[in-house]
Amino acid sequence: MEISVAGFFGNSPRRDLSFVRDFAQTVEGLGFRSLALPEHVVFFPSYESDYPYTDDGEPNWGPDTGIFDPLFVAQAAAHATSTLRFITGVLILTQRPALLTAKEVLTLDHFTDGRFELGVGSGWSWEEYAALGVDWAKRGQRLDEYIEALRVAWTQERATYHGEFVHFENAVMNPKPITPGGPPIIIGGDSGAAMRRAARLGDGWYGWWAQPDIGAHLGKLGEILNAHDRDLSDDDFDFKLGLPLAGIDPGKVESKVEIAASLGVDELVLAPPVPTRDFAQYLGALASAAGLD
Repeated sequence: MEISVAGFFGNSPRRDLSFVRDFAQTVEGLGFRSLALPEHVVFFPSYESDYPYTDDGEPNWGPDTGIFDPLFVAQAAAHATSTLRFITGVLILTQRPALLTAKEVLTLDHFTDGRFELGVGSGWSWEEYAALGVDWAKRGQRLDEYIEALRVAWTQERATYHGEFVHFENAVMNPKPITPGGPPIIIGGDSGAAMRRAARLGDGWYGWWAQPDIGAHLGKLGEILNAHDRDLSDDDFDFKLGLPLAGIDPGKVESKVEIAASLGVDELVLAPPVPTRDFAQYLGALASAAGLD
């Protein structure tokens, strides 16, 4: 099982471009596989939408939170590294134009030498959709079409796609990605709908370890994959799991790593709050607790 880490950048003045590069080089040097990068275009002081990963539905961040665009962060970090991979965790694909995103991602595929994976989801906040001028309704269908349209644009010389939300004919998008078929598209989300989308359209699935019974939760994913003639152990299905951490408790981290490995997880993404000061020491302790040293 591979071990990766989530990083947050732009949420304070000190977590700038220089910090991105230093952080990425440290993560790579410690043996983590990937750097996972979250995405939201805007935040709000309060939400009517329910955040799915807290008991009360309230987001667990402050009202003035900010983060850089993950595609730009991946490019900056890739320039400072040579083996570290990058994944959006996750990009809210349906809030962006499909073809524009296809071009940006294929460019990133080239500029990272194929070290980028596109984690996508439909989001949970109607407020963010409204601010970006995108209809909240039918976002699931929109996401399906966007995923299909990206692959069409990446693979067809004269790309044509006809859908309700995406429509183009004889579109020429060059250069093609250096990754055959384009970067892997990993479906994020813990709902049944997200799992079914991963089974139908995904190169993998990226869930969040926020459930008290993770075995039962992943068993549901396995059943859905089996219904689509796929399996968690398939070589062509990348099984990722994010693990939120309040801090580094070596015994707890070690235990969680062992459980994830026993469940067949391909890549465990550790998501602790990493301080700006002494971040290298903190990441070193995390790597040691996860068994990377």
